[in-house]
Amino acid sequence: MRAPADAAGRTLRLQGPAGDAIDVSAPDIAGLEIPPPYALIPDFLTDAELAQILAFTLAHAEGFQSAGAYEPSQTRLRSARLLDGPFNGPLAALVMPKLQALMPQLWPQLRIDPIPLNSLECQITAHGDGDFFATHTDNGAPDISYRRISYVYYFHRDPKQFSGGHLCLYNTLIQDGRGKCGQLAANIDPPRNGLMIFPTFIHHSVTPIQCASAALTDQRLTLNGWMF
Repeated sequence: MRAPADAAGRTLRLQGPAGDAIDVSAPDIAGLEIPPPYALIPDFLTDAELAQILAFTLAHAEGFQSAGAYEPSQTRLRSARLLDGPFNGPLAALVMPKLQALMPQLWPQLRIDPIPLNSLECQITAHGDGDFFATHTDNGAPDISYRRISYVYYFHRDPKQFSGGHLCLYNTLIQDGRGKCGQLAANIDPPRNGLMIFPTFIHHSVTPIQCASAALTDQRLTLNGWMF
């Protein structure tokens, strides 16, 4: 079915939680919004590990580059700075085993059958005053379709020196045979030393940041990336 009109007179057989079959009228499915599965893990790293990531970030402060992104219409989708590249290897080596150990208990919460995750992309993102990321998915282009799980670890200063920068997650709207961005479902104020994990197909955004200071340590800092 490619459009709601194709659903007329059809029935879909769905599998219930206990494995039983449930017959549902197809028109009742068209336009359905599915809440985004995600997990928020508090106190993900030790204080020493958090300090290690912050020290690495400050030691490589000159390596940050603009992360501006644009739609074909030249509408700006993103404003931020990235620390990316192979020199992030020590950070990947720090978080990868922890993420792999965590995932077995999260698969049911993420509503995904267990899959092996043997590779990791890792970057540090700094959002300062006026920065943002418009609504997008993390696997929506052919060159990034291999990504399966998104993760975002927050390690900003305590007390926090910025406002805004919330991670917004949206329902998946089933329409025209595809998953599209639905209504806002979660508005997450960045939790220091907290980890957010969600499937890469989930639509999400970062709200604009207000930050009076230009110091890197006062900005919204994340260690983020994707597993596949």
